[in-house]
Amino acid sequence: MRLTAKLPSQLIPDLQAEQFRNLCKQVPTLYGVLLINTIVLCYSVYGAVPVLLSVVVPGIFLSLVVVRATIWLARKDVSPSEERITQYLQSTTVIAGVVSMGLGVWSVALLQWEVGDTPFVTLFIAFGAIACTYCLSSLPKAAFATVIFSVTPVIFVLLTSGVHMKIAAGVNLLLIFLLVLRLVVHQYNHLVESVTSRSQVKALAYSDSLTGLPNRRAFTECLEQTVDSASKNAKTVAVALIDLDGFKAINDTFGHASGDDVLIQAGVRLQKICQDCQMVARLGGDEFAVLMVADEASEKFDDTGNRIVQEMSRPFSLSDSNLRLSASVGLASHSLHDSSALAVMSRADVALYEVKNHGGKAMSWFLPTMAVRLKRRIIIEQSLRETNPAPTIEVVFQPIFDVQTKKIACFEALARWNQPQLGPIPPLEFIEIAEQTDSIAALSEQIFDAAIREATGWDPAIGLSINLSGVDLSRASTPLMILSLCNRHGFDPRRLEVEVTETSLLSDFDTAREQLDLLRKTGIRVALDDFGSGFACITYLQQIKFDRVKIDGELIADIIHSRDARRLVQGIIQLCSAIGAPSTAEKVECKDQVAVLGGLGCDRLQGYYLSPPITKDKAQELANSQKLAA
Repeated sequence: MRLTAKLPSQLIPDLQAEQFRNLCKQVPTLYGVLLINTIVLCYSVYGAVPVLLSVVVPGIFLSLVVVRATIWLARKDVSPSEERITQYLQSTTVIAGVVSMGLGVWSVALLQWEVGDTPFVTLFIAFGAIACTYCLSSLPKAAFATVIFSVTPVIFVLLTSGVHMKIAAGVNLLLIFLLVLRLVVHQYNHLVESVTSRSQVKALAYSDSLTGLPNRRAFTECLEQTVDSASKNAKTVAVALIDLDGFKAINDTFGHASGDDVLIQAGVRLQKICQDCQMVARLGGDEFAVLMVADEASEKFDDTGNRIVQEMSRPFSLSDSNLRLSASVGLASHSLHDSSALAVMSRADVALYEVKNHGGKAMSWFLPTMAVRLKRRIIIEQSLRETNPAPTIEVVFQPIFDVQTKKIACFEALARWNQPQLGPIPPLEFIEIAEQTDSIAALSEQIFDAAIREATGWDPAIGLSINLSGVDLSRASTPLMILSLCNRHGFDPRRLEVEVTETSLLSDFDTAREQLDLLRKTGIRVALDDFGSGFACITYLQQIKFDRVKIDGELIADIIHSRDARRLVQGIIQLCSAIGAPSTAEKVECKDQVAVLGGLGCDRLQGYYLSPPITKDKAQELANSQKLAA
């Protein structure tokens, strides 16, 4: 029978808080038992013992019980500080010892009087002490004090009385309380194990397993507490959000192990730079955050931000090479008018977004002029999260023409959103925000559903092409979602083509390749969109089987006036032919481009010159007219 080994010092406040919560529930019950037990005992011995023992002493004791019970009941709904909890536990131990000593003396005094209810006195002591010990099991010192000072003297008197009945009662009482003490030890050890387990779970829930830094949840909670405290104490709080520029490309090119190594080194650098800061955390991916506090607006925040940019520009050492990255840093401080943690994080995120949009490798504070962008972003985020009603996303269709037959080969489905407050929102904008806020799954399903439903009524010879985001590519449920919609509408999957960009492949290349392979096995075709806009196109053509390649419109723009541009496009078309992937030219804007691309051997053309995106009704009309013409 022994107590658990001493807890680490950092867990003692958690243990004491749990002890305090348990005592708040149990101590009022303890005093209730003592109150009833004492009144019954006094009634039993009244007239057989002096008034001092049957009235005066119990009256003082009962007054103390009522006062202490009231105090503990008042503590039930409060959240005291760590220091105050320690004081409460210490005072409870002392009071338990003093009260138990008094009860022990009173009980021994009652036993000296040979009254008819002497066995009842023993039962009172046993029941009262058992109740007190059990209710104080969360605080072993107080429980042990109860046994030592209230029960031990009584056991001693009974064992030395010379009366067989009393000796037997003393032995039974001793055995009972040895078992009770064992129960107290077991209960306390269980409490310690519970606190330790919760601490371990909390550590896992609040820390990043890769870098060991606090995670997003820990950072958000710390920020909320810090902002609340700063608002009361006239402190200034600033948040720096850090994003590693170009990390995704390195992670994809050199592998996840190298990427993890870079993240670990980045975390170590940030901890070194921000030793005086409140917290350094990894929010996820290649995004980190720093929480800073100062007495007033300080140059310390700027210095920290600039040092982060400088330090992250130094090479990262890997086992076989050195890699160079840069960092974008967005800073924001809390405002007396809007001091919520969410507001500070949102402003820092907008500042980071501005830096990234201007090439990265810099630091920027959130400026009031960015407020319009922030408000717009929040409106878009909230609208995308709405489910009743869901955002009204319309689908329009742009024809893609076969060069040889001059007929429509397929339609590309394009999302359009006319937001009630903001008006028309560019697809790139709301799709990017949907990806960042985890709203993209519902949005993609809505777009696929609308497009497939419309295409079901077209000429079966005309296909349907839909863009697939990088986030959708990383979801295991995406192929099932697409196939389920095809089955629901009776649409042949072989008529469907999904378009993916190089950027979407970068987020998780291995998973993307697996998902695309699954789609191709069902008959769905896969097209590489915006070919030529990235830096690793050939690598993707080697590692993923594409059924079509769409040449980026920026390469098409100069083919009329630039021989080099024509040669480049011709080379791409020949490359597509060599790997068995037909080519489609995007953003065809004039008759001369049509002629040149046809001469270069391009298979399909798409652009405003041929047809702008049209409504579903117009697309239906064109598809039907082509069917009749055939």
